[in-house]
Amino acid sequence: MKKLLTLTMALIACFQLAGAQDKVDFELVDGISDGALKTRMENQVSRLLTALNSAESTSQAVNFSGLDIDDMASHSIAMLWENVHFRTMDDEIVTSCLTLKNGGSVRGYQVRNIEIEMKPLDNTYTDAKVQEICIDLDTRGRIVDFNLTLGVNQYMRIMREGVELDDLDRRMQILHYVEQFRNAYNQKDLAFMDAVFSEDALIITGKVIRRIPNESGVGMRPEIQYSKQSKEQYLQNLKRVFARQGYINVKFDDIKVMRHGANPNFYGVTLIQHWNSSTYSDEGILFLVWDFTQPDQPKIDVRTWQPMETSQNDIFTLDSFKI
Repeated sequence: MKKLLTLTMALIACFQLAGAQDKVDFELVDGISDGALKTRMENQVSRLLTALNSAESTSQAVNFSGLDIDDMASHSIAMLWENVHFRTMDDEIVTSCLTLKNGGSVRGYQVRNIEIEMKPLDNTYTDAKVQEICIDLDTRGRIVDFNLTLGVNQYMRIMREGVELDDLDRRMQILHYVEQFRNAYNQKDLAFMDAVFSEDALIITGKVIRRIPNESGVGMRPEIQYSKQSKEQYLQNLKRVFARQGYINVKFDDIKVMRHGANPNFYGVTLIQHWNSSTYSDEGILFLVWDFTQPDQPKIDVRTWQPMETSQNDIFTLDSFKI
């Protein structure tokens, strides 16, 4: 009886220690002046990060009980969790709060620069083990979105451009949706893809079919063949890709944002896409035309993918399409 009691107490102590190691203290140092809302947001983010760590420690699903989190955010986390687990790098996190605006009105808040360590489910995962996440909260402090993020240097560069061009709020919104778009691949989220592409979206994919001599007679250049797909065709192909892959990890680098000169509701986004999955990897130049005619429901009107070998003069831009 005494041995059983000792064993039980030891197990309880182990669980308490594991729980203590999973706990995350989260603090906002600036960006929000409402003290009560600040405290609520800190508690919410701390509880979510602790829940993620606990789920990783026990190899279980994330427990969202006790959290004020909407269905989209919890669904996003759960879908990502099916492909790869992760936990925070630190148990004490201090960062700033960003205010998200739409037409000058505050629509919510965002916390960024939270480092996580990826914990792959098997040895097919070959991507970066350390990544960053951002968490969006509404004006009441409810968690409404969760995404893997672009690198901090890229983000700050685009924010500086936004200040210079007086469209900072729109660029923050664009980056938010670009991050959601990236995560939809990682989470195999066909519903998001269906919602974000306009019904008559133009989707173009290029591939190198052979290499031919340059006009100068020196060196070789790629001959690229382009194919077009409708939204329906693209989603059907994507569904088959999702079904074949154990995991998908898409990253975006070298992102550039350009506002249309004649129609400020349209933006062109050019970036380098790194696709890594359990059976296939590639890099290419991705170009997206975002339509913000309805600011709360932006749509992708054009998506193009070109091989890295594409000549600079042949890379698609806003000028390549009638808008």
